Amino acid sequence: MYEIDPHNKIIFTKTGRKSKLPKYREVIDGRIKIDKNNSFIYHVKQPQDSKVPQQIKLSGKWSLNKNHDLVLTLDKKHKMYAGDKLTIKGEIKDAKANKLVFSVAAKDGLSQYLGYILNLSGSWQADKYNRLTFNVKRNKGATDVLTFKGGWSINKQNQIIYTYEKAHLKTKEKITKTIRLKGHWNITEKHRILYVLNKKIDSQFDFKVSLGKPLKRGLQYEIGIGSVPSREKINLFGEWKVNKRLGVLFEMPYEKEKLKRIVFGASCRLGENSTVEFKLKNKRGQDMGMDIQLSKKILKSQGALFLRAITSKKEKQFLIGGGWRW
Repeated sequence: MYEIDPHNKIIFTKTGRKSKLPKYREVIDGRIKIDKNNSFIYHVKQPQDSKVPQQIKLSGKWSLNKNHDLVLTLDKKHKMYAGDKLTIKGEIKDAKANKLVFSVAAKDGLSQYLGYILNLSGSWQADKYNRLTFNVKRNKGATDVLTFKGGWSINKQNQIIYTYEKAHLKTKEKITKTIRLKGHWNITEKHRILYVLNKKIDSQFDFKVSLGKPLKRGLQYEIGIGSVPSREKINLFGEWKVNKRLGVLFEMPYEKEKLKRIVFGASCRLGENSTVEFKLKNKRGQDMGMDIQLSKKILKSQGALFLRAITSKKEKQFLIGGGWRW
């Protein structure tokens, strides 16, 4: 059987009649690599046994364990070893739209630690429990799902931050680690919000949420996360504006001080206390279940013509944006 020791070196356990011993274990010095097809490669350094190849290639199913280490469960191609689990101990270094980056340390033959990087290619999606998952694509269309079962939140740049605890290899002390996912939000329906990392490869999270609650400087949702859902409140930070041609705008900051603009159509009318009430609609003209109020003072800076038009309508509803003329 194959296994990996705590120093990320392969151990080969051999059984069979040809051996003088019924069972022996051999530590093979080398280093791990993941190829473009997400296959496990082990480059062997100076094999002691001439029967050990220069390169060991293993296939199987990728997953994460509770400590967020990378696990490969060998498949039926390795009949003698099918079901064996190889655990690569390391740390998640980065998360990009199309890859998950692991930092790994391994001992060499001189007992010195060497660090190197492993890349798993794939795309991000949300599962039915609103958990973050990374889909690893393998040969022949197979996909392995790495599920991140910890909690996630949103920072002031509207980026998703995943937080988890990892036990230190030697001290077993738990250390808090974070991963930042760079993308932008889109809001298209009442009970759905999207976090898009790369639309071309369908790398995005599609979350199921409550009705949005507009805030003075943002938008709030309730969301259930986990197989036993914990109810959380998440805030998208941004500014509400009105454009007489486009409609109601929600502008959110994201990476490197960029702004993501979400445009809503709306029906609107005069409210109380010098406000204008907007009932938001999506691009298809469907009700979003969200009402916002903006003061006429704010709207003056958006265009006096718009303000005069809506004031003249008094209690009648008035349509803006979404392709409607006014």
